[in-house]
Amino acid sequence: MTVNPNSLRNLKPAANCKNAVRVTLTLSPVTVELLKAQGNMSGAVDKLIQLAMLGKIEHDGALNPIPGSEVDFRHKL
Repeated sequence: MTVNPNSLRNLKPAANCKNAVRVTLTLSPVTVELLKAQGNMSGAVDKLIQLAMLGKIEHDGALNPIPGSEVDFRHKL
């Protein structure tokens, strides 16, 4: 079996250094489907958080929806 040279490069320390931290998350199946539909799941999460930080998504500072706001995510998807 041949090994792709890119795979070997990715094994080197800091090969994929993109100022990012790897984490493990548990997400609902609907959330995973929506993130996959964006193409780059990590990029989609980063974009969502950036929108929240810019005030484009109504929340209380801890990403809890504001009562009476247009979208209330407390209801289970």
